[in-house]
Order: sequence, then C-alpha cells, then structure tokens
Amino acid sequence: MSIALSRRQFVAGGVASLGAGLIRPAWSQSTPAALPIPSIIDGTSGEPVELRIRTGTWSFRPGVRTPTLGINQDYLGPTIRTRRNSELNLRYENTLSEGVAIHGHGLHVPGEVDGGPQLEMAPGERWQPTLSIAQPAATCWYHSHTHGKTGQQVYRGLAGMIIIDDGNADSLELPRRYGVDDLPIIIQDRTFDARGRLVYSLTDAGEDGWFGETVVINGAVGPVAKVPAGKVRLRLLNGANARFYIVGFADNRTFHKIATDGGLLESPVPVTAMEMAPGERCEVVVDLSDGRPAGLLTLFEDEVDEAEEGIVNNLTKLLDISGAPPPRPSLTLIADRGLKAHTAPLPAMLATIDRPNENEIARTRDFMLTMEDGDDSGGQDAHTGHAAMDMMINGAVMDMNVINERVKRGRWERWRVRSNLGAHPFHVHGCSFLIEQMEGAAAPPDQRGWKDMVVLDDDDWSEFVVRFDHPATDQHPYMYHCHILEHEDRGMMGQFTVS
Repeated sequence: MSIALSRRQFVAGGVASLGAGLIRPAWSQSTPAALPIPSIIDGTSGEPVELRIRTGTWSFRPGVRTPTLGINQDYLGPTIRTRRNSELNLRYENTLSEGVAIHGHGLHVPGEVDGGPQLEMAPGERWQPTLSIAQPAATCWYHSHTHGKTGQQVYRGLAGMIIIDDGNADSLELPRRYGVDDLPIIIQDRTFDARGRLVYSLTDAGEDGWFGETVVINGAVGPVAKVPAGKVRLRLLNGANARFYIVGFADNRTFHKIATDGGLLESPVPVTAMEMAPGERCEVVVDLSDGRPAGLLTLFEDEVDEAEEGIVNNLTKLLDISGAPPPRPSLTLIADRGLKAHTAPLPAMLATIDRPNENEIARTRDFMLTMEDGDDSGGQDAHTGHAAMDMMINGAVMDMNVINERVKRGRWERWRVRSNLGAHPFHVHGCSFLIEQMEGAAAPPDQRGWKDMVVLDDDDWSEFVVRFDHPATDQHPYMYHCHILEHEDRGMMGQFTVS
C-alpha cells in the first residue's frame, strides 16, 4: 500500500522515488551551456563595493538576446563576500528609469540600512549603506524590494548572492573554493515568448503567484559544471518569484544538508530530496568521488503534487507511465579527475546553536495571512488573478504609513503564523529565528538551524522563536511578509519597529 505524505511529512522524510517526473525545460540544446559563475567581490577590506543597477541583454537561449536587468552585469549581480566582525561598504547607483530598493535578505543590520521599500532610490540616485556584519557564516542574498514592483524587478534580474564567512566555518573541513568545489546555485523559473523575451504580469498571475515554465540556474538552461571528483558544496538559493521546488538528484543519491538560511546546522543531515520555498537558502554537500555525473533535479512541487495526493503517490504514478521520459536535470555536475578534490570526511559537528528557555520568551504574537475575494467588477473569477483578490496580514493590506507591530530590542518572542488559504513562505527582516513547529508538526532535523524563512499553510500554525538585536525606527522599519513576490506586491506585508 502506498503512503501519501503531507507537505510537512515530506519535508521531514524526503522522497524515495525522485528519479522520475515530467518537468522539462521549454528549450533543449545539443550542447549544454557551462554553468555561469557570478563574479565575486571581496567586501572584507572595507573598501567600497560599487554596485550599478542597470539594463542589459542576456542569452538564456543560444543566439537569442533577452532584455534584462542586472547589477554590474547583464543579468543578476556579483557574489559579495564579507566576514563576521567586518564593515561592508556598499555603493549602489540606480541607472534605471524607475525607482529601486535593494534589500539585504538575511542580514542582521539596522532598519536604516536594511534596504526595505522605504529606502527606494529614485532614477539616477545613489545609496551608500555601511553594514556592520555581526552574524555567523551564512549564505544570504540581495534583491529588489521596491514597493509594488518587487516581483517584476526580481524576475528581470535584480538579485545576487552574499556569502558571510567566520572563524568557525574556516576551521571546518568543508569545500570552500568558490567556483570550483563551492558553487553558487541560483534557481529560478522563467517564461519566454516566441522572440525569447521574458513574459511577466502581476495582474495576470494566479492566486499562487507567477510561475515560469523553464528552470534557469544562474541564468542558464540545463547547464553543466565540471567539478572535482570529490565533495562539492552547493549554495542553493530559491530565487523564484513563487515556485516551491523539490530538489534532489536524478540517481536518487544521498547528499548532506549542512546549512539553512542563517548558517550552519549543528551537524550534517543526510537527505535524498528536500523542498525549497521561494527566498529560502540551504547549503548541501554532494560526493562525486565515484566519478559518476550528478544531475540536479528541481521539480515543481505544485505540478508533482497538483491534486494534493502526496508527493510519493504522484511520483509513483509518474514512474508507472509507460515510456514517460525522465526529467532533464536543471544542472549536471561532471566529475573531472584532473581537478584537486576535497576528500576529507564531513565534520560530525558544524556549529553550536543556543536555544532560549521557555521563561526567556517575553511575548507571543499571532499573524494570519489571508487571501480573500476582492473587487470582482472586472468580471473575472476571483481566483484567476491577483486583481480580484485581497492579500492581507491580520486583516490589513500593506500601508507604508502604518506601523503594524512594535517590538522590544533584545527580548525573545514567539511568533505564530498561519494562512487561511494555501501555503506561504513567511520572511522576517533583520534577524534569524529558530523554528519550533512547521504547520503544526515539530521542525524536522534539516530545519532546526537558523532561519529567516518558514513555510506555513492552512493546516495548522507554524511557530518560531526570535530576538531582534538591532534598531528599526518608524522612518526605517523592518518588514514581515509572504515571500511569494506577487503576494508581497499585492499587500501581504507588514511593518514593525524595534526599540
């Protein structure tokens, strides 16, 4: 008898039968592109990091130039490397014809340099924040957070990765050669028209956000990366607007998750598959010492489990389809024995995570994310597009002039979050938190590290404990919001101060 897994059971247990599916890119090519590796900028010296927001053109498909946005380049931005207890000086210049705000997602910094929508740069304007990095090693990112335009600006390319290092991470036997055995992997899905141009519309998005048809990795379709025949570290970022991905390898090999959004786990967690929500990051180590290629799969969770019958049931059905083609990997890792390999065993312990005692938790706050029928005067079904839905948190649509919550600095709180309809990835600015429950169940081992994203749905409450150590004022508050970007742009966001 087959067993159907709920979302939370899937996250806890992985998938045994990930070797099949029907998700294939819209484009195929006989010679796969090499994986693009974003250039890396060392921000540890304190010298200004120049970041120019501009238009460009990018070849997602060979021979086709697509109009895009980028930071210092045609699509996406450089990887910025910084270090705990250092100053990161950023120098943004907006050369676009529209305003842009850039948020440092996952960074523990005051609200005045967090990059929320209040800090929008007008066309031609510069923004020069100095960030004091005071958090453990982690994979973070930066992206557009422009009020009402986040979805379309990220979709066109305004995003990049930030890597934080520290002494503890340096002391561990982990792959760390950027672009060799330590790879930035930005996963997105995009839709293209017949001319290869990006297709996007906030008003035409479905109730679950804007879904693309083709997976791109660092801006390439189905690329190949030559890596050493040893342990390889992948810094995975779900940079999609709305997609939840099921991530694993085509041969169902075991790999190890070593870090969540905010840093290293206490110890490596073996998995064969995992779900990644929009905005979520995780670091994994895969072993290619056997010399076999490793095909990274990024299945669309909504299509694999469209009928909500359970991931295992649906993948089993796909296996039973006679002649069904296997899914094409979104990225193929090819072992090159000519490259020096990292062969040391994974450390048994990675980090120490101190959790608060119950008597340290000063307050509990509840947040309800709601999608309700809105003005249907246009005659369209209320659930076919965002134009006909109201997106709210605790009954309120985002208002730049309203502070929704006021938090005391340095105090532990418990935040409980739930939705009235469907799944949402919930993000909080200026902090990392520790998940206690995901949708009513205990957080699984691979989600028990520092996080700034938590998945919730209408089954039960998700809960986490959080402490804010930096100020956020009425002028420059922090945000909490759904990280489905179309939900955020339609008002599923709130503001809070820390004082």
